[in-house]
Amino acid sequence: MKILLIKPPINPNLISTALYEPLELEYLAASISHHQVDIFDMRIENNLFKKLKSFEPELVGLTAYTCDYNLVKKLLKEIKNFDKRIKTVVGGHHATFMPKDFVLPEVDAIFMGYADSTFPCYIKALENPSEMRKIPNIGIVENGSVYFTIEENIKPEIEMLPLPARDLTKKYRKYYHDAVRNQLALIMSSRGCPFRCNFCACWKLMNGKCVMRSPESIIHELKNLPQKTDVIYFSDDNTFNDISRMWKLSDLIKKNGIKKYLQMYARADTIVKHPDLFAELKTSGLQFLTVGIESFQDSDLDNYNKKTSVKVNNEAIRILKKLGIYILAHLIVRPEYTREDFDKLFNYVHENKLFRPAFPVLTPLPGTELFEQTQDDFQIKNYDFFDFTHSILPTKLDSKEFYRQLSGLYKKSYSISRLAKHKLNRMISKNESTSFTSNTDGINILKIILVNLFTYRKFIKLRDSYQNIIVSGNK
Repeated sequence: MKILLIKPPINPNLISTALYEPLELEYLAASISHHQVDIFDMRIENNLFKKLKSFEPELVGLTAYTCDYNLVKKLLKEIKNFDKRIKTVVGGHHATFMPKDFVLPEVDAIFMGYADSTFPCYIKALENPSEMRKIPNIGIVENGSVYFTIEENIKPEIEMLPLPARDLTKKYRKYYHDAVRNQLALIMSSRGCPFRCNFCACWKLMNGKCVMRSPESIIHELKNLPQKTDVIYFSDDNTFNDISRMWKLSDLIKKNGIKKYLQMYARADTIVKHPDLFAELKTSGLQFLTVGIESFQDSDLDNYNKKTSVKVNNEAIRILKKLGIYILAHLIVRPEYTREDFDKLFNYVHENKLFRPAFPVLTPLPGTELFEQTQDDFQIKNYDFFDFTHSILPTKLDSKEFYRQLSGLYKKSYSISRLAKHKLNRMISKNESTSFTSNTDGINILKIILVNLFTYRKFIKLRDSYQNIIVSGNK
């Protein structure tokens, strides 16, 4: 069977300039490798008609985050208009938590949750439709109605999964990079998270449970990654759920002579509890650490059910700065922030010498407890704006001022003058409290120029976002 898997185009509202490989599609492709499969990354190529004509697929599968919903709906129509005989299926975050949104004439099946096992079963059942309804966690769409099969909390056998089919994205490899243009490869070493942050739905996929790959299987994959890779990003929900596993992985990385920069995600409290582990991982290549700092005040952290504190966050920052590990800090912007709150947030970033912060706006994504608590208050219902850049909830400041403040956060945080002043103070100041570190998170003057060059138009668009919301926020 000829199967085409599609990564949809980038939502134009997104701020990020990083572009990650479609790991979820590479895994799906690997699960049906006995078929003729191809991956079409529409973030890089956009001529869908040409691809459909040349490949002639019998089935097309698409993945969608919530902010991709409208784009994917449009693509599904185009596919069916091209050839109504093509089977069309959809999965991903939005399909998992809002499956009824995809009960459309252009959709044949909806996949909820991890589809490593259900997708191959569906492909096989196309030859024997009587078996279709025995497959768990799918919606079968027929004649405008949907039949949802039994819901099962399937524990993924990730140790048994084949390696992602990266040969199918080889043609795109040079385009996958982080925000400062390091060539990037993703690796999945675990699934699930035991924590219960109210703005996150990851833990709900497995009911707060976690599954971990063995260090040996991770090493096997690391050895098979493309050679032209600067940074290997562990794209897990919680890489450090098993501390002993990470000690062993660090040891095996060195024993196997793997010399790549590593990027991982870690909670601040994990860093504070195990500073020796992060010192060890630094010797194995750990260079970038994404940390959910989330806020400059404990009241926000309590509200998020984060189970940490500003004191712990500050200590985690101090530890990583001392180790020379670059921090990619995430700090959430709340809709009710005032000008004073925006000032306090930037002051926190400045005082803690965070040079690669991200400022996602608090977004009640489907599947989160936050969504359930606030959906009656949404001021924006258009999924295009569920992008961590726009406020779905009403803002305390008027819209124009809110987005002016938000764009100002990025402008001040990534200013050349801020970095230059820090480096100068570091050279001449005797007061360590004002310039306590030479670790600027890998940012130098050239990289700041690159960041500003690639994001200038995005920041202007962000500043003027209130105009877009007035025009199309609720369409």
